[in-house]
Amino acid sequence: MNPQELFNTVLMASVFVLVLSTWSICVVLWFIQYVRRQRQVRKRLGIGDADTQRSQALQLWREDYTDRSETDRAEKKTLLSRLEKLRADAGWRASTPVVFLRVFGVASLAVAVMMRVGVWIGLAGAAVVITIFWMLTERRIASRVALFERQFVDSLGIAARALRAGHPLVGAFQLISEEVDDPLGSLFGEICQEQALGLDLQDSIQRVASSSDNVDLKLFATAVGIQMNSGGNLAELMDTLASVMRSRMRLHRRVRVLTAQTQMSKRILIALPFLLFIILNIIAPAYMQMFFKEWTGRYMLAATVASVLMGVWLMSRLSVLRY
Repeated sequence: MNPQELFNTVLMASVFVLVLSTWSICVVLWFIQYVRRQRQVRKRLGIGDADTQRSQALQLWREDYTDRSETDRAEKKTLLSRLEKLRADAGWRASTPVVFLRVFGVASLAVAVMMRVGVWIGLAGAAVVITIFWMLTERRIASRVALFERQFVDSLGIAARALRAGHPLVGAFQLISEEVDDPLGSLFGEICQEQALGLDLQDSIQRVASSSDNVDLKLFATAVGIQMNSGGNLAELMDTLASVMRSRMRLHRRVRVLTAQTQMSKRILIALPFLLFIILNIIAPAYMQMFFKEWTGRYMLAATVASVLMGVWLMSRLSVLRY
């Protein structure tokens, strides 16, 4: 090694050590500042060393309660209950076994009709039927969720006006159940029926909110429970919740506009491989026999399906905005 190379090596090592030392000093200073801020916050909140054990006990109790709640929730969600919830969210009037038996019957009919072209074509037809049913179910769920949100905003206005007119909270809920159609009217009708049977109103509201995935309904149940325990102006609470929901709905519409192009591209790119596969099997079956009779073609077909599924997952992740 000549002197110039030795000098370059020593210079590079010195620069690396200098950068590493600067970075380490910055990290240590940040950590010291972070600890100092944490102590100031704990001092302002009045959490001293005497309360440390109590705080740790409360934290452990909270974690244990959360774990037990998640375990109970996971045990209650069986396959049948999930299918029933999916059917209820989609608004299918038939029972869960009847709905899935109909889908199975249509898929079997597609297999029987398209088996004349090929076994794989029949299986592809069944997959297309199931995919169409799933897409239709998702569309119905999305439309019912949007309808529920619009009805909920209007119902909060109805409840606020009824409370200002002198009606009790149960009377406002009864008015909503009579004036608003499904899916919201039936929920408030259940609350009124349970209250008429002698159940606690707050428990009924919490039960209905826990059975639904709507965040606004859960927020409504929590706010009403706090107001019923501590007192306050329920009419003003309804107006405030309605205002918050309208703002969130406007933001959601803006997000849908921003992701509309991605959603359309995703649907087109998903549909094209399946449509081309079916069309080529119909117009040129001899050309497509390689994918069914040779192992190389089968591997290519499996790789194509895997890549399409990966593309579906990736595009679905890209089209989600967290806000």
